[in-house]
Amino acid sequence: MALKNRALFACVCLLGLIYCSKGRTAKRSDVYIAGFFPYGDGVENSDTGRGVMPSVKLALSHVNEHPTILINYRLHMWWNDTECNAAVGVKSFFDMMHSGPNKLMLFGAACTHVTDPIAKASKHWHLTQLSYADTHPMFTKDAFPNFFRVVPSENAFNAPRLALLKEFNWTRVGTLYQNEPRYSLPHNHMVADLDSMQLEVVETQSFVNDVNEPLKKLREKDVRIILGNFNEHYARKVFCEAYRLEMYGRAYQWLIMATYSTEWWNATIDTECTVDEIATALEGTILVDLLPLSTSGDITVAGITADEYLSEYDSLRGTEYSRFHGYTYDGIWAAALAIQYVAQKREDFLTHFDYRVKDWEVVFLEALRNTSFEGVTGPVRFYNNERKANILITQFQLGQAEKIGEYHSQLSHLDLTLGKPVRWVGRTPPKDRTLIYIEHSQVNLTIYIVSASASVIGIIVACVFLAFNIKYRNQRYIKMSSPHLNNLIIIGCMLTYMSVIFLGLDTTLSSVAAFPYICTARAWILMAGFSLAFGAMFSKTWRVHSIFTDLKLNKKVIKDYQLFMVVGILLAIDIAIITTWQVADPFYRDTKQLEPRHHESMDDVLVIPENEYCQSEHMTIFVSIIYAYKGLLLVFGAFLAWETRHVSIPALNDSKHIGFSVYNVFITCIAGAAISLVLSDRKDLVFVLLSFFIIFCTTATLCLVFVPKVRLVLVELKRNPQGVVDKRVRATLRPMSKNRRDSSVCELEQRLRDVKNTNCRFRKILMEKENELQALIRKLGPEARKWIDGVTCTGGIGGDSEPILSDTARLSAPPVRREMPSTTEVTELTSVDSVTSTHVEMDSSMVSVQSTTIAPSLPPKKKSMKSLTQIQDGVVQSTGLV
Repeated sequence: MALKNRALFACVCLLGLIYCSKGRTAKRSDVYIAGFFPYGDGVENSDTGRGVMPSVKLALSHVNEHPTILINYRLHMWWNDTECNAAVGVKSFFDMMHSGPNKLMLFGAACTHVTDPIAKASKHWHLTQLSYADTHPMFTKDAFPNFFRVVPSENAFNAPRLALLKEFNWTRVGTLYQNEPRYSLPHNHMVADLDSMQLEVVETQSFVNDVNEPLKKLREKDVRIILGNFNEHYARKVFCEAYRLEMYGRAYQWLIMATYSTEWWNATIDTECTVDEIATALEGTILVDLLPLSTSGDITVAGITADEYLSEYDSLRGTEYSRFHGYTYDGIWAAALAIQYVAQKREDFLTHFDYRVKDWEVVFLEALRNTSFEGVTGPVRFYNNERKANILITQFQLGQAEKIGEYHSQLSHLDLTLGKPVRWVGRTPPKDRTLIYIEHSQVNLTIYIVSASASVIGIIVACVFLAFNIKYRNQRYIKMSSPHLNNLIIIGCMLTYMSVIFLGLDTTLSSVAAFPYICTARAWILMAGFSLAFGAMFSKTWRVHSIFTDLKLNKKVIKDYQLFMVVGILLAIDIAIITTWQVADPFYRDTKQLEPRHHESMDDVLVIPENEYCQSEHMTIFVSIIYAYKGLLLVFGAFLAWETRHVSIPALNDSKHIGFSVYNVFITCIAGAAISLVLSDRKDLVFVLLSFFIIFCTTATLCLVFVPKVRLVLVELKRNPQGVVDKRVRATLRPMSKNRRDSSVCELEQRLRDVKNTNCRFRKILMEKENELQALIRKLGPEARKWIDGVTCTGGIGGDSEPILSDTARLSAPPVRREMPSTTEVTELTSVDSVTSTHVEMDSSMVSVQSTTIAPSLPPKKKSMKSLTQIQDGVVQSTGLV
């Protein structure tokens, strides 16, 4: 019984549903919308028209079958092929307006140059227009108040790219766009958004045909993050040129708007690059595109999911496909819901609808603005007549465009978890700029420590020499070399050693505020040290040169105070120059950036070395004056040293060493000045070379001047530990004076040996002449001998008689007394002046000896022996051999 009741109830329900369905079908009225599609074969963009037509049929079917949408109406579309031609499209519009049933809304079109005139004309028919595929940004609410579109505008592709900039902390960008309204308008909006986000737009470049120059300018400005707006054709050209200019890889990131066809990069008919080259340049590029279908899995207004819709669409489309099929499907639903909204507000809309009544325009605009539903492409809602749709984000990875995320426009949310991980060419995301690291160049700390230590050691050695020179200033080897001038040399060397320490100081070891004072200290210390050390050596060399260039053999007395005056004048000139410089044009710290280089371990990091220099406004003038003045002094000093290179004066026991020191200073100063000018930017190298030259030159000068003195003094102290001077001999070259010095025994002994050698040489000549004379007499025979003897005995004709000399007597020579070691010393020789007189008189002696050798017929008289004896005994007033 119960089973029969259930069966009866089911039959009643089924009959009721059938009746209701028949009743609903019988009561439904037909409503129409006008459609515009590029459809014909060979027509531009016809793939869009044919690809979306299956979704139109599917949407109409789903709307008409829906139990709650337009339950009293059946929706139809009256469509025409626009052939993507403005004239054809406008004609189709007018034909549909004047024939057939009323069209409540316009649906289309896909081509901008067709959509534009229809949108302008529809305003006058008080019709609303809904586009399914036109993304041109020109269709704004202000310009086209009756125009809506379910597909997002190309302006919508700016937001996801800005979100990507924020995600990867890119704050410095450049833009490249095709100079057409479709791409320039969204570009202008994007630049405005970048400014509002306080992001730096380094360079903006547009192009019409040539993309080479704009890319070069972007590269010149070091733009690393490039936002691109251009069509598919120019996209291939851009990346071909980017490949040639090497604007790709780990250092660059491209973010482009890419509503392009599938695998668009494989077409190379419009570029000179291969597919592989374009793919190489594209690697890592991020593209923003339309999201064909929602990936959320939500149930749509049709009661199906996006995947279920896609299955039905694929079963209908055959070989045709368009990326806009989902937006077309949602567009039909948006139109249906808008009509339902109007039907609910105006039940008589179908019978009273009229193109000439503006009220219908107002109510349909209100209906579309209030439309909101879940479509197969995501949430559908209009903001200022625009659809905020989800945006697909892909990245070119290993030759393919791979999905890496989505941007939800309504939520302004970037989701990079809905695809493959982002893949970078480098280890990290590219930097938005070449990071500039200013490297304040400084002298290598190890080099500075070594050089400063060597300078300190040099100062210590100089102090030892100074103490030695002061302690043994009364020793004859020290006293004869002007110890006070030696002190100046040592002090000057200490200052030059100290200049090395200041030469390596910079702001890293001190401070920026202290740097001008360091510059001043460098100038004062180095110039003072040079003037003291070289000035003292120069004055000594000048004295030696003055003595030995006196052609008249006059006594020339140059006292020490005169040499001090020379050094004082040089030092005064330095003080005048430096003081004027510092008062009129003080030093300041100047910096110079050198040639940049890439960081050894960090990508996109450019290291710019920055050197700091001592600078003043008129530095060139003052440096030129100093170089000219010091250069002339060096040249003159080198000339004097060369002129006196063969002079060796034991009394001036350091004359030759001083000359060597002058050569040394001359060479190193010239080399150092040249290096400081040529290699001024090579801070380490300049410091090493200048420090080496200064330390080497100063050390060599100290060693040449003082090491021989130390050795001689030590030998003297070993021979005479008490330092007592034998004062038995008091002979002097001139009257006693308060500035007398000890005479040099070594000098006298050397001169004595020279005189003895000369005397022996002439005696030998005399003996040879006597032998020749005797040989000639023997050849003449006995008669000649008798005659000569007679002449000799009678003293010649009418002469006084002289005793006849025998052959033995004729050939005899006075014996020379053997030289014995002399222990006598002259203690009252007054400075170099006396030694000068000694040399002049000794040279006169040699001249006298040579003059006596012209007639060697008679043996030397006893006066010669007396003269030799006087020299041997230390009496230096001898006038030479007679």
